[in-house]
Amino acid sequence: MIPKPSLETERLILRNPIPSDGPFLSELMGHEEVRRFLGGPVPLDRRGAIISSYCNAEAPDERSAVWIVEIRALHRPIGLISITKHKDGEDSELSYEFHPDIWGQGYAIEATSCALDFALNDLAFERLIAETQSANSASCNLLEKLGMTEVRRVERFGAEQCIYASQVSRKS
Repeated sequence: MIPKPSLETERLILRNPIPSDGPFLSELMGHEEVRRFLGGPVPLDRRGAIISSYCNAEAPDERSAVWIVEIRALHRPIGLISITKHKDGEDSELSYEFHPDIWGQGYAIEATSCALDFALNDLAFERLIAETQSANSASCNLLEKLGMTEVRRVERFGAEQCIYASQVSRKS
């Protein structure tokens, strides 16, 4: 992934991952609650390669991005947002993971809205999709607050998944 510019909101900074983010990323990948609807915790022996790919921009792709979400005032990481090619091979997907310590405080909607606006307006994506388990009501609600609409459901990973699509373009 080719590094993308840092993005800022009133409370947050979205920045490229760096090696010192490794412990936070490993914790996020191994967290039962965070990974509940994402196939479970990533095994410890697989986390290093994933973290390395995030931090080293190993796959040059101008249409992909990954950001650490950090609380501006505390310089504390709270989540991860990525834009990558979706499994369908046609669309690009907005994905996110946030630490449970900050759930319910509006950080996820603030950060994902910023990343979505950047992708649609600055990177000129026609649309982004997001996939979440239909059982993950918090994620479904977040995607709907972003203005994304459910376009289909599929059975994947042993569970029903909702596919949401963004509008063609948005202005913040």
